[in-house]
Amino acid sequence: MTTPPLVRPYRGTPAQDRVAQRRSTLLDAALTVFETEGLGGLSARRVCEEAGLTRRYFYESFEDIDTLTAALLERTTDEIRDAVQRASAASDLPRPEATRRAISHGLDILLATPAKGRFLAAVHAAGGPVAQRRTKAVEELATLVEHVLAPRSQTPRQDDGTPPLPARQARAAAVAAVGAVLGLVDSWLSDELDATKEELVTWTSTTALAIFTGMAAPYAHPSGT
Repeated sequence: MTTPPLVRPYRGTPAQDRVAQRRSTLLDAALTVFETEGLGGLSARRVCEEAGLTRRYFYESFEDIDTLTAALLERTTDEIRDAVQRASAASDLPRPEATRRAISHGLDILLATPAKGRFLAAVHAAGGPVAQRRTKAVEELATLVEHVLAPRSQTPRQDDGTPPLPARQARAAAVAAVGAVLGLVDSWLSDELDATKEELVTWTSTTALAIFTGMAAPYAHPSGT
């Protein structure tokens, strides 16, 4: 029986941690290259130059530049999702305030590093692995929106009098709300929409709430009551 080779730590750092560190360095470098040269400037060569690593280490973590771009999108959307999730943990807040708080915290990630916002806007129409990652991010955000805005049918009415939604309608409303909010945010990030952060938070939260209120309207007065 062949014994696998022993991978020893280097200067006390396990091999898998070194791989993770190099991957993170490459993603940071990709964002820097994008900020100065745009999506068209991204290549394995340029990212490795910026990171100070050889191409061997690029292909250690990424199949090609498209998979790196998808990974950068994943890291960015995960940061936004985590911020929204933390903000929505205060379940005792009224729905309008909970919605504003969640959206505001998500936008803070983009405002802290503007290149992330410009990157999200730039990859909006990308295909391949990037499109697949964007679809997954939308699904994850829709699940979060459901949690914040659409308690299930066994839950009492919301503080604003909106009745709870059946599961299928709640999911439909969540997907529609995420699509509408992302559309507004994409326009804002692309400088097509002139608004302050506070205005954008107001517009997006109002839009999301309106979608759920509209979807719930048929259930406000059940037949026979």
